[in-house]
Amino acid sequence: MVVVAMRLVALALSFAACGGASATMTSGSAKTAEAPDPAFREYAAAHGIRTLNGGGQGSSASAPSLRLERIDPDRPVKLDGLLLEWPALSRATFAIKGADKAAMNVALQYDDARLYVGAEVTDPGFRAGRDHVLLITAIPQPGGTATYEVGLYAGSSGESEGSVRLAGRGSIPGAKIVEAPTSDGYTLEASIPLASLPELRLSRVGIHGVARYVHAETVVATGPGDAQHATAMPWLPSESELSMVEQLLEPKGLASTAPTIDRVADLTGGGTRERVAVFGPYLTICGSSFLSGTGFFFRDLGGELVSLDLRDVSGRGRPDVVVRRRVTVGDSEREYLEVLSVLGANEEPRLTFAHEIAVRHSDRRIDNSVRLGHGEIEVAVETATQWDALSYREPIASDVAPILFPWGPIRSQTWRWDGSQFSKSKEASQPESLAVMGPARAGGSDEAPTLRHPPEPPTPKVTRGGDLSARVLEAYRNDRGVDPSLEPKVDLKVQLTGDRRPERLIVLGRDLVVFGPGFKGGTGYVYVTMSQFASTGDIKDASARDLTGDGAADIVVRGEGHPSPEKPDVVSELMFVYTIRDEAIVRVFGIETAISEGDKRVQGLVQFIPTPGGKSFDVLAAPGRAMGWTETSYPWTQGQAGLGEIEPLLLPWGGVGSARYVWNGSRFARGSD
Repeated sequence: MVVVAMRLVALALSFAACGGASATMTSGSAKTAEAPDPAFREYAAAHGIRTLNGGGQGSSASAPSLRLERIDPDRPVKLDGLLLEWPALSRATFAIKGADKAAMNVALQYDDARLYVGAEVTDPGFRAGRDHVLLITAIPQPGGTATYEVGLYAGSSGESEGSVRLAGRGSIPGAKIVEAPTSDGYTLEASIPLASLPELRLSRVGIHGVARYVHAETVVATGPGDAQHATAMPWLPSESELSMVEQLLEPKGLASTAPTIDRVADLTGGGTRERVAVFGPYLTICGSSFLSGTGFFFRDLGGELVSLDLRDVSGRGRPDVVVRRRVTVGDSEREYLEVLSVLGANEEPRLTFAHEIAVRHSDRRIDNSVRLGHGEIEVAVETATQWDALSYREPIASDVAPILFPWGPIRSQTWRWDGSQFSKSKEASQPESLAVMGPARAGGSDEAPTLRHPPEPPTPKVTRGGDLSARVLEAYRNDRGVDPSLEPKVDLKVQLTGDRRPERLIVLGRDLVVFGPGFKGGTGYVYVTMSQFASTGDIKDASARDLTGDGAADIVVRGEGHPSPEKPDVVSELMFVYTIRDEAIVRVFGIETAISEGDKRVQGLVQFIPTPGGKSFDVLAAPGRAMGWTETSYPWTQGQAGLGEIEPLLLPWGGVGSARYVWNGSRFARGSD
């Protein structure tokens, strides 16, 4: 397929406080890609295509040889076993087993209903029903990947028919395969209904995959990796991703750099998912139905990415891109919370909200808390550290909504979605004493926190679990191989999402499982394995509380870990918070609350504290009591004995008076202590 000259459609679309630029780019046809096989190099030279350097193995972003190409409507696949209407094939050069008995060239195409596979096989000893082409794909979905293994078994002329089989499920209904013999093997064409590969119907970007030819004595592939090592497989890009490699990643020297963030979500509401990835300093968005399927959007973050979340903030029924980033301004650091929204499939994302939420200079800091709801964002003041109205000398932001000061007249702001952006709808005033005197004079920042029992965090109605799609639970047990006699340790009905109908939350083994009549269409489930616990006996309880103030419950799990294999009697007590995001269970906080060894113990204090607005809660941690250990006999430093990436237990002698963790829209992060 001829690649026409690339064309820049929109460039340098500035955003407030970006510190960089964003742009939308497209190409007349985005079929350019790395192809190490000589056949493609000859094809490229003949058609004026510039190939890219670099490999494409593993999770590298280098453009690999195998591509996922949309069918040219002027050259539809005829499915006659001949490859006359196919683009250049990619050669399977990665030898898994042997390399001298068989060879294969292969290509992939798709339309709105089917995936097409074309292959040219060299195999003089071909045996029908055994030797076959194997396509392995790992397709991203919110919360993980869906892996498919499709076997293409060519038939033998006049003796047997070919078949297309999905691993573990047998022949695929509606799939077709046609082969044509050659002097030393055969060619084949196959079509596979996307309905049999449901995640491919939803996501055609961010895919990893390989094609193999499997012979008794030879297995060759287009790259490394397999279904058990999905991220080791090469990137299998579609048109918009090839355009992004050609026009952004390769010119910026990022073609061999794996993305630091790589997620998918239906941002346009069109039914297919877009890929949101961060390569170096660039936030990128592309997709098969976004910007006509050949363009992509990118934006220079202009600083350090703190977090990125995909969630429905605007209340439109589809996710927005929530970015928290850090920028150095003079001698201080600023943090901004920004929301980008895609209003139409052929429209570039718009910056619909931008607010400064943190200022830090040495040991001085101001933080604002943020509550993200559906169609509403609330920003509220927090207690300042080492700054007051007289000592603060930092410049005031003018290109975004500036930070709220603890000594200022405004305690909180509420911003509501007006159909095209978030507009400020109301403000709450500060108590006069704080607004006039500042926190230092009012005693707000110089006093140690008083650990009282705060009000219990509110929660939607919780009842004991019951049916709520028993067939979905049965499907989960079958898929995971769970013993049917194993009873849930926890079984609750509670509203965990924006849907008003409750979901069912169970703890089965070490799995946290969620499903319900309004979740994933009432036919699917989502689970996460809590690998931080060695066994189900280590999980002590799970409860539901609305900690983030969005009206849906979050999940609080408490249990025990064993951080020292050499000392099995060392027990670390842990607390984790999970939430439902994009139909996936996401861990948003974890902390060690105590540690013990025999009769020796250090107990920390961890509580949920209402935020100034009263709609959400912060987590406040402080040192507690030590029994049997002293500063000199305690065998670990602060945080050393914990498990994984969790917040540390605060020790009485650790030098930290307290730590406050604030909901920032995507997780509980360390705020003003």
